[in-house]
This record gives sequence, structure tokens and C-alpha cells, in this order.
Amino acid sequence: MKKHAGDNKPKKFKKALLSYTLAGAMVLSVSPFALPVADSGTGTIAYANGNSGAAHDQKIVNRVDAERAIEHIRYLSEEIGSRPGGLEGEKEAADYVANNLKSLGFDVEYQYFPVADQYIGEAAFADGTVWEMGAASRGKVSSDAVEAEVIYVDGGLSPADFPADTVGKIVALTRESTVAAYRTQVDNAVNAGAAGVMLQSVVGSRGNYGSTFNPNLTKDYDVPVFGAAFIQVEWLKEQLAEGPVTLNLTAEHFADLQSVNVIGTKKAKSKKGDAKEVLLTAHMDSVVGAPGANDNASGVGLMLELARVFKSYNTDKDMKFIAFGSEERGLLGARYYVDQLTQPERDNIEAVFNPDMVATSYEKAENLYAMTVDGSRNVVTDSTVAAGARLGNSDILPGQFGSSDHVPFHNAGIPAALFIWMGIDSWDPLVYHIEKVYHTPQDTIEDNVSTERMQSALDVIGAGLFDVVRKDVPGLKR
Repeated sequence: MKKHAGDNKPKKFKKALLSYTLAGAMVLSVSPFALPVADSGTGTIAYANGNSGAAHDQKIVNRVDAERAIEHIRYLSEEIGSRPGGLEGEKEAADYVANNLKSLGFDVEYQYFPVADQYIGEAAFADGTVWEMGAASRGKVSSDAVEAEVIYVDGGLSPADFPADTVGKIVALTRESTVAAYRTQVDNAVNAGAAGVMLQSVVGSRGNYGSTFNPNLTKDYDVPVFGAAFIQVEWLKEQLAEGPVTLNLTAEHFADLQSVNVIGTKKAKSKKGDAKEVLLTAHMDSVVGAPGANDNASGVGLMLELARVFKSYNTDKDMKFIAFGSEERGLLGARYYVDQLTQPERDNIEAVFNPDMVATSYEKAENLYAMTVDGSRNVVTDSTVAAGARLGNSDILPGQFGSSDHVPFHNAGIPAALFIWMGIDSWDPLVYHIEKVYHTPQDTIEDNVSTERMQSALDVIGAGLFDVVRKDVPGLKR
């Protein structure tokens, strides 16, 4: 099994991190965010055949098992590890999903699509542990390792910040906030004789701890220049406090890449002539350097567990269980999937359920939201909020959010919703909470997954999905 970022992290750092103050920790993204939605009254939805749906909920709730879903998370995040779009980890995840869906009796197909090049750096320790980072395309990109001791340098904007023994060392720096400033840091480090440079990311786009990145340089350097996650350099600093650390730095340029979607189809056994298709989707890729347990092995685990349960039930509608590739690179898998659909095929999709980050243990992410791009109600939000009401599950709330694989479906006029755990302190101005460790090496089962949150998501999403597809329910009254 390949070792990944964080395999040799100092255990004591987990608590130390809680006291670390990040400037601007609640940074809001430019993407749409969760907004309040008027009370829809969906808790009292009636069905055309007079059934309340409550009895049918138990067919799902009594069978779904969070531990089974978490075993899928474990395989994806620990056995495979990071799964950047277009690279080997994502392909291993695709095979894992495909084999599970085939074992359930579903028809499975792979859908490939091109994605842009990746520049990946690896920092290898003497014990065989490897940390994955982003590499600068204008730094040294080579499989010939640069082996050297590491030093941490405060600042870096002035040549005077670098000690005399910088020559021949790998220099770790906390990156400045602007691209121009961190370019100056790199230039000063190389001029001081550094054999390699690691820039520490500090704050993510949504107040999370910084993730790996590809440094954007304007000149070529004959040393590797990596963009490290915040936590990686914090772990490194703790190790340096205990004695010298030597690293081997290598980098690789991956070109002519293909990412992939995995599509499993469960055909209806007694489909009506005008019956539509229902999709349960989740992205299987992660960002570079992150094992992606909650983001989004959790969504894939939920999808595979519901596929296991739904295989036994007859429906009047076809179902598709889809694992998308390269969501983290711009919703590329979902966009490609939608772009390949004809207009009649788009019209035939009744609903898209898209779980993304559905098992976080972050205590401030208090509710499971059913998010639409524009905040409007649709069959997905109605069915799940109604299911929550019937089950006495107060976790589920409607909302508005435009940053996941539900977006391409919405843009094509297809009813879709994202499911995600978040916490909202204020709507105006918007103050919200999303886990600090997403997109980082700390997105692990140990640090970032809750069995209880996963079970709640399985119950609500599963019951809502069953209401939409089960044979004896023609549909919700509108």
C-alpha cells in the first residue's frame, strides 16, 4: 500500500492545531452559498396513491448501515489514498466503484474524457513515507531525487532572512498572501543557494486550512518548487524541533490525461411507458495530497451502500448510480456527462441526488442541507425534507449552494440537489461553517468522519430517494 501525506504525522499536533490562529479564517468563496429557503411544508406531503410513505421508509432505514458505507470510505481514502483527477488513484477508485456495482448486478460502463496536465511533487522521508504536493511547472520536474536536509525560514521576502547554511538545503517557507510576494520568496531562497523550496499554504478559499497547490512562477528554476498543505509544514516543523530531517524531492509532469465517470444502471422491471430516470451521483476524486475521506469518499460510500439496498427493490423507474471524476478540477465529470446527453435524454431525468461531504465530524456543521443552485424546491428537496419530517430527523434542511456536481444538471434544466453538512450562524451577512480540514491531508476517517452523521444522511437521502422511485408511488402531488 502506498504511503500518503500524513502517514508519519506527529500525534501531538492534532490538539496543537486547534490553538493555531489563521488570519481571515472565515473567508467566503465567490461561489454561491447556502441561503435560507422559505418553509416548504414538505413534512405533510401526500402521495397520489394515498400512502404517507412512513411505512416504506423503514424498508430503507432498517437496512442501510453506516459502517458498511464507512468501509468504502476506508478503502478509498486509506488503501488508495489521494485520487487527483486523471491520475492513477482516481482510476483505482473507478475500478473499485465499478466492481462493487457489478457485484450488485448492475450494468456498468466507463465514460472517459480528457483533462489538463498535472504537475505532482513528492517529498519522501527515510522511512518510506511520501507526502504528495503540487509542483511548479517552472521548477525542476524530474524523477532524479534532490536529497537534502530541511530548514524552515521565517519570512523570506528579504535576502537577509536566509541563514548562511541555506546552501544545499531544502527551504520551507510560509507563503505570502499574494502570488507576487511568494515569487519573491522563491527567488530569494534560490539565490541563497536552496536545493529545493516548499511553500506552505495557509488559508483555503472557505476558511479551511490551506491545501496543496501548484506555485505559479514567472521564471525557470533548476530546483524543485512545491506547494505544500498547511498541515504538512506544521508536521515538518514539529519534526525539525526534534532533530534534523532529510527529504528526497521528486516531481513528475503527467500529460495526455483522461479522467473517468463510472455509470451503474439498474433497469426498472415494470417500467411504465412515460416513466423517467433517477440518478444518485457522487464524485470519487480528491485534491492533490488529500485522502479525501469526507470529500468525497463519503458520498461514494453512501451511494454504494444505497445501491446495495436498492438492488432488491422493484421500481417503475430506471436508476443510475454514477461516480464522477475530476469534480475538484471544475465539475468536469458531471459537465461531460450532461454534455453527452441528448435533449430527450435530459428530459427523461426526473431527479438527481448528489451527496458531497455527508459524514463530517466537525461539530459546527450542524445540519445536512439539501441544496439547489437557485434555492428553489424540486422533487429532490421535497422528497428528502419530507422523509426527514416523517422520520423525526431534524438534521435535514433546504438551502442554496452552487459548488458541486448538481450544477451542470441544474444548468441543463434537470432537477438536482446537493447534500452536504454545514453550519449557518447568520444568513445576512452570511456566516457559515464548513470543516477546517477538507482539501487537506487531515481529511481522514480518524479526523473527519462521523458514523452518526453518515447514518443520518443514509436514512434521509435513502428514504427520499425511495419515495421517488418506488413502484407503488406514481409521484408527489405538486
